[in-house]
Amino acid sequence: MTQKKKFINGGLKPQILPTKHNSAATRAKEDEVVSLLTEGEAEDTVCGLGSCKPTWLQLLARKECYLLVYCGIALMQGMFFTYTVSVISTIEKRFKLTSKESGAFLSGNDISQVILAMFLGYYGNFGHRPRWMGVGVMFAAISCFMALLPHLLYGPGQEAIDLAEASSSAATSLLANVSSVATQKSRKNDLCFSPYESTCTGEDAGNYSYYGAVVIFFISQFFVGIAISVFFTIGVTYLDDNISKKTYPIYYAATLLLRILGPVLGYLMGGNFLSMWIDPTKKPNLTRRDPRWLGAWWLGFLVLGCVLVVLGNLLFLFPRKLPATLRREARAILKQAQKDSEEGENRGVEFFVKKAKAKKVERKPTLANLKKALKRIFTNKIWIANLFNTTTYILAVSGYWSFKPKYLENQFRKSAAEANYYTGVTSLASVIIGTGLGGAVMRWARPSPRFVTGYNIFVTLFVCAGFASLMFIGCPKLKVVGPVEGSPLPGCSSNCGCSDRFSPMCSEDQTTLFYSPCYAGCTAIDTSVSPIVYSNCSCIANTTNPFTASHNATGDTSAVPFGSGVSGYCPEPCDSFFYYLIIKIIISTVTATGRVGSSVINLRCVEDEDKGLALGVVTVFISLFGLIPSPIMLGAVIDSACLVWDTSCGMTGNCWLYDSDAFRTILHLVPAVIVFISVFGDIVVFHYSRQLDLYGEREEEVQLEDLKDQTEESKPLNATKGDGGFEMGLQ
Repeated sequence: MTQKKKFINGGLKPQILPTKHNSAATRAKEDEVVSLLTEGEAEDTVCGLGSCKPTWLQLLARKECYLLVYCGIALMQGMFFTYTVSVISTIEKRFKLTSKESGAFLSGNDISQVILAMFLGYYGNFGHRPRWMGVGVMFAAISCFMALLPHLLYGPGQEAIDLAEASSSAATSLLANVSSVATQKSRKNDLCFSPYESTCTGEDAGNYSYYGAVVIFFISQFFVGIAISVFFTIGVTYLDDNISKKTYPIYYAATLLLRILGPVLGYLMGGNFLSMWIDPTKKPNLTRRDPRWLGAWWLGFLVLGCVLVVLGNLLFLFPRKLPATLRREARAILKQAQKDSEEGENRGVEFFVKKAKAKKVERKPTLANLKKALKRIFTNKIWIANLFNTTTYILAVSGYWSFKPKYLENQFRKSAAEANYYTGVTSLASVIIGTGLGGAVMRWARPSPRFVTGYNIFVTLFVCAGFASLMFIGCPKLKVVGPVEGSPLPGCSSNCGCSDRFSPMCSEDQTTLFYSPCYAGCTAIDTSVSPIVYSNCSCIANTTNPFTASHNATGDTSAVPFGSGVSGYCPEPCDSFFYYLIIKIIISTVTATGRVGSSVINLRCVEDEDKGLALGVVTVFISLFGLIPSPIMLGAVIDSACLVWDTSCGMTGNCWLYDSDAFRTILHLVPAVIVFISVFGDIVVFHYSRQLDLYGEREEEVQLEDLKDQTEESKPLNATKGDGGFEMGLQ
C-alpha cells in the first residue's frame, strides 16, 4: 500500500495521508468505524421526527442546512430584541411608562437567563440538542404573540382616538367662549379656552395605569429569555462540534454576520411599522416628527412570531449528531489505531471505539460531574478574566443599546421611524465590514493568541474613547416657551387655562417653539392639512406673509389680528447628527472586527465537554450583572434629565421633553467609564494567552495522549493480550 508522510509541528510527528491508491480503502475503513460507533444508536444520525424519516430528508442532514436554519432563527431572535428596543419610546407614550419602568420589564429577558441558562446549557448539551433548541424557539414565538396582547386588550388608547378624530374633521375655527362641545374639542387640540376644568374621573385614572400591560411585557421578555438560554448555548456547541476547528472561525463569522444582521433588520422593521399610525385604518394629519405620533408598534411582533413558528419546527427534524461528524470521529480513531500499530501494540480499531464510547458514558450529566465541571471553569484564569471583561462590557453598553433610538429622537429631533432607520443602516455597514474582515483574518491569516488578545485590548480602549467623544456631539438645547424649567410663562395666554400636556407648536417665524398651541394663545385650528395649522394665536405677531394668509379661515389676512403656527418642532440648523453617525459607524466597525476572535477565545479556553456549561454560566453572569441592571440603572439616570412629564389624571407617565445636554452626557459618560474598567479583564487574558490553541492544531495530540493515558491505566487488567503488552503498559 502506497503512503506519504507529512511532518507537522516542526517535523516532530509523522501524519499518514492517503494517496489515490488507498483512498477507497480508507473510505471503507471509515464506514466500518462509523457502523461501530453507531451500533445500537443508528437513530442518532437520521433526519426526521417519529416515524416520518423519508430517504430524501437524509440529504439535508448536513452542517450547511443546520447553519441555514440556525442563522434564520438567530436572525429572527435578533430582530425581536432590537424591534422591541426600537418601539420602546412608542410603548412608553402609549402606556404612560417611565424609562425606569420600561427598563424593568425589559429585564424579564435576563431574569429567565439567570435562572435557567446554566442548567439548560449543561444538561441540554448532553441531550438531543436540535430538539431542545426547537422547544426554545417555540418559547420565542409565544413571547412574540404575548407582546402583541397589550394592543389587543387595550387598543390604541383614547389619546390616539382623539387625535385621529380631531384630524379627520374639516377645517374648524374654535373660540374660547363657544359651546361646551367646542370646548371639549379645543381640549383635544390643546387650544386656548377659559376656564379649564379637569374631566378626569376615578375610572379614567384607573385606566391610565396600565399595570397589566407591564406584566404582559415582562412575561413576554421572560419567555424569550428561555429561548436565548437554549439557543445561544446549545446551538453554538452543536455547530462547533459538527465542524472542523480550523474552519470554525469562518463558519462562526457567517453566523455572526446574520445574527448581527437580525438586530439591524429589527431596527429597519421598527422604522417601517412606526411610520404607520397605531390604528392602520386611520391617519391623523400629524407629521411623524410630532412627539404625539404613535406608530403601529404591535405589528412587528405578529410577523416575527409567525416566522419563528415555521423555522422552529425545522429544528425538530435534525438528528442528534450529523453523519459527517461521525466520519470525522472515525478518521480520528483510525489515526489512533495507526499510531498504536506503529508502536507495535496492534490492539485493533474495536479497542479504540470502545474507549471512545466509554468516555462518552463518563461525561453523562450528573450532579457530581456538574460540580467538577464548575470547578474546572472557575479555576480557569483565562475564562475568569474573559468573563469579567464580557460582563462589564455588557453592563456598559446594554443600556445604551436600549435607549439609543430614544436618544436620537430627543437629541436630534428625529421621528421614531427615522431614528430606527438610521440606527439600522449604520449598524448594517459596520457589521458587514467588521465581522467579515475579522472572520477572514481568523480563518486564513490565523493570528497568534497573543495578537488576538492584544487586539482585543485595543478595541476596548478604542470603544471607550469613542463613547467619550460622542459626549460633545449634539444639537443645542431646546428653548421652549411655556411651563418648562428656566423658560418664561407668556402673559398673553395666562387666561387660557392650559393643561400640562406637551404638544409642541412652532411659530410662523420658524424659530420660536411653544409648549403647546394653548400657551401660544391659539383659538383656531385647521386639521385638513399636514402638519396641522393653528391660527389666531395671541402670543404670535401676524407677519401677514403667504404662510399665514393661506392657512386662516377666510384667506383675508386683515381678518386675523394675530399670527399662526404649525404642530411639531421648529426646523433647526444642526448638522451634528451626521457627524454622530460617522463616529458611530467607525466605533461599531472596529468593535465588529474583534467579535470572531473573542468568541473563539471563549470556546477554546475550556475543555470541549465544558463548552455548553461555560456558555451557560457566561449567560447567567451577563444577565445578572449586565443586562438586568444596566437598562434599569441608566433609565433611572436618564429620567433625572426629564424636563416635562406627562401628568394626566394626576399620575406621572412618560417623559415628553429632556434636557438634551444632560441626556447626551449621561448616555455616553456612563458607558465610557465602565468600558474602561472592562479592559483589565482583557489584560489578564493577554497575559495567559500563550497556552491557547485557537485553531485545533494541538487537538489531535491531546486526543492521542488522553487515550494513551486511559489505555495505560487499563493495561494491567489485559496483560495477557499481545506479546509484551504488560511491559508496554508500564512504560
